[in-house]
Amino acid sequence: MINRVFRGLLTSTLLGLLTTYAAQGQRKLSNGLELRTEAQLEYVRPDGDFWWGSLHADHRLQDYAESFALNWGQVGYEHFWSQHWSGGANARLYVVEELNGGDISRLRAYFRPELLLRHRSQVLGLTFGQRLSAEYLFQEERNLGTARLRLDLERVIPVGERLKLRPRVAYEAAANIRLQPPDDAPEERTLEQGIWRAEVGVRLSDHFDLTPYVARQSDYRFFLFQFDADGNVTSGGRTNVRTPVIGVDLRFTLFKNQLPAEWLPLPTQH
Repeated sequence: MINRVFRGLLTSTLLGLLTTYAAQGQRKLSNGLELRTEAQLEYVRPDGDFWWGSLHADHRLQDYAESFALNWGQVGYEHFWSQHWSGGANARLYVVEELNGGDISRLRAYFRPELLLRHRSQVLGLTFGQRLSAEYLFQEERNLGTARLRLDLERVIPVGERLKLRPRVAYEAAANIRLQPPDDAPEERTLEQGIWRAEVGVRLSDHFDLTPYVARQSDYRFFLFQFDADGNVTSGGRTNVRTPVIGVDLRFTLFKNQLPAEWLPLPTQH
């Protein structure tokens, strides 16, 4: 009963966010292709809980405004109450290079902690995952609180004795946590970001995963209006900035003693 209520709450929340977004008019901008790579290390305890860390790098080939490179390091811990329920915390340190005309104009660092709750169940032979989290980003301009909801479907397909394939699709929506927009940004949008991701994880052994993926990220922004000589609006307002993504995750898994009997690794998209 609790599982059904939780799944229904998550699904209805996501649909509500998307309905609100779809009802509002907006402009569209497109970025160039973004490349993402991430190396992960997991240390699994005998009870199935695990520590993990990762190094991540983004490189955008062409931006509608300016190119940039984004890197971060992250550490986290996740505890399992059962095969279906888990929760955890992680902390991320961003290092952002803002590029302009080929010269590095500024190097900035941001800190972002996150708390999460995860539920996984079986639906028509597929694993249905739901991940709800809250994060807080400390930055120079304004600290930001964000809630994220991710829904995904996956299936593990054994190929031979050791090789396993893991096709998976996921959608994540992020919303600002605030009672009202700030005075200096009264039109700031509640729904901040949406990400579609499709991947095929390749589990070569109990210790190594390779996960290539494609994704499309939409950032929902509000820009100042721009006008032509006749006073007509040429750009600005509610704008959806879309970014196509190609990426790969590499994961190395270590165990304290041996592989836990009932342990099933989570996707590399933690």
